[in-house]
Amino acid sequence: MPLYQITKDKFRRVTETTLKKRKIGERQDLQRLLRSKIDVIANDVLVIAEEFSDWEGSKCRIDLLGIDRNANIVVIELKRNDGAHMELQAVRYAAMVSTMTFLKATEIYRKHLGTDGDPSEKLLRWLNWSTTEDGQFAQNVRIILVSEDFSKELTTAVMWLNERDLDISCVKLCVYKNGAETFVNVEQVIPLPEAADYQIMVRKKESENRAAASGHDTGYLHMNVGDWPEGGRVWEDSKKYGFISAGYGEEFAQQAQKLKVGDKVFAYVDKCGYVGLGIVTAEGVPFKDFIPKGQTKKLFDLPMNAKPKITRMKRKDTWDICVAVKWIKAVDREHGVKGSYKRGTLCRIRQQAVVSSLLTHFPDSSEKK
Repeated sequence: MPLYQITKDKFRRVTETTLKKRKIGERQDLQRLLRSKIDVIANDVLVIAEEFSDWEGSKCRIDLLGIDRNANIVVIELKRNDGAHMELQAVRYAAMVSTMTFLKATEIYRKHLGTDGDPSEKLLRWLNWSTTEDGQFAQNVRIILVSEDFSKELTTAVMWLNERDLDISCVKLCVYKNGAETFVNVEQVIPLPEAADYQIMVRKKESENRAAASGHDTGYLHMNVGDWPEGGRVWEDSKKYGFISAGYGEEFAQQAQKLKVGDKVFAYVDKCGYVGLGIVTAEGVPFKDFIPKGQTKKLFDLPMNAKPKITRMKRKDTWDICVAVKWIKAVDREHGVKGSYKRGTLCRIRQQAVVSSLLTHFPDSSEKK
């Protein structure tokens, strides 16, 4: 899109140019400048590494590696030209960092910071967490591609990948000159900002439809119930008072709100395994309003192992959603059953072999006549 300067008498078109013609290098200039001002292309990303290559058996380097406010890993790839094949390169990188833990991210960030502060404290402050929460770290990997231009082949591939649940953005840099001065217009072209939320909803719906059509629904769900005492979530409380919960971010709270009365859920605790099988008896409500069955007081006023912060539980963007559950069988964490764990808060179990194995430990008495 042309850029114009308004003068007293007319619109004067500003000359379009390229980074190469302005002698702006890809790594020594563009990457360096974006590293220190990443909100030019993404306003919710903290850069934790530059030229990241901390893996064995590969010489690949990620231009910029970051973490967003939702604790997702962000892979940022930069190209000064048309960005040919950069989407394939970035997908490869995303797969390689997808299993990163909070501890590993802290180590990487420490190298990036040098001696400038404590990386763990900085990351926790960035995420607005009070303590490490590995169970909700790196649930997704975002990709941001930055270039002066994108070929039709690349944009077609990116849109197709996004339709299949990847999260890839394309940011275009349009460069202009005015004498010795250089200007750049930064424009997100995929997804279009004004349509991003709608596209995400469409993508989720299509994903659910594909999942329903592609596999057998066993009738059981997996849910990571979390284990975060300082944040207000401890399995012993869920077991005692008959509930499961998720939250500390709208994306996770929405997972709990998907549960419907009658759903059968295998509860999972990180590092312990599966600890219970229950039936949902009431749909989710905010933690601050939840009254367990058989109690007259709200959960917050009952004796708990967890130490929930009422300020967090009253804010919609950080509260937990509690779902009432009748436990068919629930065990202490030390008796948890290690099994096939799918990343994420909530998902349907479509492998009958997984369900059959779990039912040997948690017999479903509700099926008996």
